[in-house]
Amino acid sequence: MIDIQLIRDNPKIVQESISRRGLDIDINQILSLDKKRRELLTQLEQQRSQLKLSGKPTPAELAKLQKLKKIQEKIQEEYNVLDSEYHDILTQIPNLLADNTPDGGEENNKEERKWGKTEFSFTPKDHEGLNELHNLYNFEAGAKVAGAKFYFLGDKLVRLWQSIQLCAQDIIRAEGFELKSVPHLVNYEVADGTGYMPRGEENQNYIDTEQELVMIATSELPLTGYHKDDILNLDKPLMYAGISTCYRLEAGTYGKFSKGLYRTHQFEKLEMYIFCKPEDSSKSLQKILALEEKICKKLEIPYRVVRIAAGDMSAPAYEKYDLESYYPVEDDYREITSCSNCTDYQARNLNIRYRKEDGKLDFVHTLNGTAAVSSRMLISVLENHQQKDGTVKLPKVLEKYYGSRTL
Repeated sequence: MIDIQLIRDNPKIVQESISRRGLDIDINQILSLDKKRRELLTQLEQQRSQLKLSGKPTPAELAKLQKLKKIQEKIQEEYNVLDSEYHDILTQIPNLLADNTPDGGEENNKEERKWGKTEFSFTPKDHEGLNELHNLYNFEAGAKVAGAKFYFLGDKLVRLWQSIQLCAQDIIRAEGFELKSVPHLVNYEVADGTGYMPRGEENQNYIDTEQELVMIATSELPLTGYHKDDILNLDKPLMYAGISTCYRLEAGTYGKFSKGLYRTHQFEKLEMYIFCKPEDSSKSLQKILALEEKICKKLEIPYRVVRIAAGDMSAPAYEKYDLESYYPVEDDYREITSCSNCTDYQARNLNIRYRKEDGKLDFVHTLNGTAAVSSRMLISVLENHQQKDGTVKLPKVLEKYYGSRTL
């Protein structure tokens, strides 16, 4: 949630940020509600002060008190209706945008740099073709037990994924990240607070409406909620790495890189997460991005770094980068990991604060980034490391985890 004081002081800047994201929200509406809300709060305080009496009231005073109480109840009822509308609109207002964020939608995402490019002396296969050779995964069996786009990973890919995850864990733990296994379900408040519970057609979550629980799309959700209502000691940033299975409906996305393992309803992920002071968030984002690049280099996955445009960013994100892996069959790039600086947007929703040197409390900044993801990293390793005879020669860094250089 964006700071209402920021909207009051900089309405033009906030409105520009909304417009650049392609959203239709009128700042004047929230400012009008904010003004009426504050006026009603003042009236309520005045009514409460008039209701305070010392000693036993006389009949005349009691009659006056009853009249004042009815007026207060009416004002309170009006305030409750207005306050609900106010918060509903306020939570729809996205974060501000970092300087130099490209304008436009996905087509305007800006390439920052590239590393590597796989070239073959033969016609390479995609991961579906490699699956036919090696029986790596099974979507038919997954459909029998769960439905379309669910799957079983076979022995080789289970071991390969575990090897990739252990390699990534070693890299980020060396940089100070603390591993955490997280709940796979969060309550509505945490889902809302992190910005992962959009309404209507944009919803991509599996939701238990009876128990008001949401299956996580990323361990970013429970990791943010881990410090809900806490006051943190931030002598240095808190750095966690969540290990979890992730669940996404992926409704309406079929046909967009949907074949095979690339876009599925269930996958596993190792997620980096940082809580820090506002002055540390910019360098923390670059730290996460540098680690994502380091992991891809260790796995010998060619990639490019892309800065995400305003219209392609989620509401909590102030600044976001994607790493896109090179896919040799298509001779193209697709997202493999991403990282975002959400500044204090999520922390305000979930009341996560720290104490400054002057003793005052302020909201922390939160950042997230993918260290490793099962589905897409498996594709990248398979397709970029295949050999002419159809075998897959694994990156050298994985030999000690997998026990062999050949899949």
